[in-house]
Amino acid sequence: MFQKIAFIHYCTENLERAIRFYRDILGLQVLVQNEEWIEFAIGDQRLALRQVNSMPPNPEGPNPNGAMVWLLAQPIEKSISQLKENNINIINELSIFSYGKTATFSDPDGNLIGLYEPPSKK
Repeated sequence: MFQKIAFIHYCTENLERAIRFYRDILGLQVLVQNEEWIEFAIGDQRLALRQVNSMPPNPEGPNPNGAMVWLLAQPIEKSISQLKENNINIINELSIFSYGKTATFSDPDGNLIGLYEPPSKK
């Protein structure tokens, strides 16, 4: 019935700002773009952004219960360092678990994005 995720999509109030973030800071390749929609390549997956007129304010910051995109980052410390160099809002800098290392940050619209590094094979 389902073969794979077709794409993951976030809403943005400012598509140009979001494009600069995802393309220029995160380094994602643009696949499709028009005035209301853009798709980026992440490996064989797609991340899409859709322009909306307004998003409801969230006084508590990013929604910790919402869906998230998790990016494979190896080494994760280098990715965190690059995000900091670009003054990106780091939510959880680095956590280490038996299943790997994680960190989270937010995009300019407050959407959460995770970084993941699997545990090293010994």
